[in-house]
Amino acid sequence: MSPIFVSTQTAALLTGKSVRTIHNWLESGVIMGKAVSAAHIPGGQMWQIDLSSIAANVQTEMTDEFLECVRQADAGDAKEMNNVGTYFYKSKEYKIAVGWFEVAAKKGHPDAMELLSMCYINGIGVEKDHALGIQWLGKAAALGHSVAKAKLLALGFEV
Repeated sequence: MSPIFVSTQTAALLTGKSVRTIHNWLESGVIMGKAVSAAHIPGGQMWQIDLSSIAANVQTEMTDEFLECVRQADAGDAKEMNNVGTYFYKSKEYKIAVGWFEVAAKKGHPDAMELLSMCYINGIGVEKDHALGIQWLGKAAALGHSVAKAKLLALGFEV
């Protein structure tokens, strides 16, 4: 299998580290990457991280299926971002899962919104925040998510 390169943002989400930490690892040779042209940003280049070089810092099984989800998520696919979050959730890496659910939810993915709402309502991977949880649940319901609608009805909200 040929190397998979991902953005520094994706590498940060996968490891639960900051983008700055990813850059520090890159600069110190802990991980490998390549510079790519990016005329839209100051300096004109950005880094792509070799996924295999951060594998030891990714706290879920790196199956071929998972890697394909990561590749598509890195390309901006909200469904696959949600799927990557689900892998981390199943691995009990809730804080990392929440990061993935959040990026997918912000791209309008209703399943991610519903999952993110449950994380906030129950304090899974984040500090409990009922208001934010209900807000995400409402957004999912507004997009037609049937489970979100049922949960809101059960909580006494009109849908």
